[in-house]
Amino acid sequence: MGLISVSGMSLLAAACGGEKRSGGEAQTPGGAQGEAPVPVGSAVDSIVAARCDREARCNNIGQDREYSSKDACSNKIRSEWRDELTFGECPGGIDAKQLNECLEGIRNEGCGNPFDTLGRVVACRSSDLCRDAR
Repeated sequence: MGLISVSGMSLLAAACGGEKRSGGEAQTPGGAQGEAPVPVGSAVDSIVAARCDREARCNNIGQDREYSSKDACSNKIRSEWRDELTFGECPGGIDAKQLNECLEGIRNEGCGNPFDTLGRVVACRSSDLCRDAR
């Protein structure tokens, strides 16, 4: 039950902006207080969802559109960005604050701009998202 609660809290942090949880702060490297890292899988899911929300807002999902459905968008984005969304070099997890900045950048990306790489949104670079594992 405890593992389910921890997983749920991590997902909630990723989906709801990673607000601080009372008593649930983790020690960051160096002993400073900070938010617990977001699991890589949850971060990937949040980024894919934000990107598809943007595509829906930009009217790119539906019949005769770039993506036939929200599921098709998720599958295609996850497939196309497989290399960018692995965060394989993030053994310390994903920094919740940086993830929130990335998601906000995706949400604010204009419809007139092509969204070809996560790197276009500066806050979405893996070098910024990866939490220091030391």
